[in-house]
Amino acid sequence: MIKAVFDTVVFVRSLINPHGRWGELIFKCHDSYELFVSKPIVEEILEVLHRPELGKKFRMERDLDFEKIIEILGQAPYVEIVEEAFVSRDPKDNKFVATAEVARADFLVTEDEDLLVLGEYRGTKIINALEFLGVLRDQG
Repeated sequence: MIKAVFDTVVFVRSLINPHGRWGELIFKCHDSYELFVSKPIVEEILEVLHRPELGKKFRMERDLDFEKIIEILGQAPYVEIVEEAFVSRDPKDNKFVATAEVARADFLVTEDEDLLVLGEYRGTKIINALEFLGVLRDQG
């Protein structure tokens, strides 16, 4: 099973556009990979998803999709970050790299250029959602 870590943007975009590539990853393909999370990631996702300005962008099905995201996060294996990596140009992104390292994730899926520019970190490939969908399709 492919091990993955997603950044917050993947979850937010899945709610804003549940029929796009991000929604496909979160709502349709979630059985094709094992998602790993850590406390800092879950805290950030929940904080961002509760922002009132995002509610205006969600479609009518947002409540159902939001519940599904909470369910997915609750079922994901949790890893504890002991030491945060300091590799991203944006220090707020280091939690994703650190989580991927502890989880020994195959992929860190992000749309953030500060992470994508790294390309790879300690065995974890850092790619965007479209590339990850391609990986899942190739795995069949």
